[in-house]
Amino acid sequence: MLLGKTEAAESFFQAQSRKLDAICTGESTGKTVAFFYISSNGSVNVRKPGDYISKMIELAGGQYIFSADDLNVEGNALSTMNIQMEAFYAGAKDADYLIYNSTIDGAVSTIDQLLQKSPLLADFAAVQSGNVWCTEQNMFQQTTGAADMIADLHAVVTGEADGKTQLTYLHRVQ
Repeated sequence: MLLGKTEAAESFFQAQSRKLDAICTGESTGKTVAFFYISSNGSVNVRKPGDYISKMIELAGGQYIFSADDLNVEGNALSTMNIQMEAFYAGAKDADYLIYNSTIDGAVSTIDQLLQKSPLLADFAAVQSGNVWCTEQNMFQQTTGAADMIADLHAVVTGEADGKTQLTYLHRVQ
């Protein structure tokens, strides 16, 4: 009631809920997703299992590639962690989809730009099949966009994004 926008807020919330209800069926596609970026020192920053991004991937019907056992996760509050490229290679080489997080190091538009960060990525199944996506720079600033981000992830893991180059918060790395 502070701003007198209760009705507009409730309407927005209901629209977002309907959007999520339509895509969050609880059924997994079985498609695996790695969400990461490569730091300037060559380590790979990944989301921890149980983090909200990995949970969004699950809500969208995908499976986050790393488990708590894979990453030997400790109980600290951080949502990300750095791992060596070798560990990332071992855990994510066969992932169906790679999503490069552009918020720290900047966006990648081409596979060549991605491979400049690490030539080892050329061996990854998602790179070879053209299933590499990159987040848009504003993804984390859009707090009201969670439903749209889950919808983007759903489009990717269900194949609805096949043939598309741009979604709301993701673009295909060409």
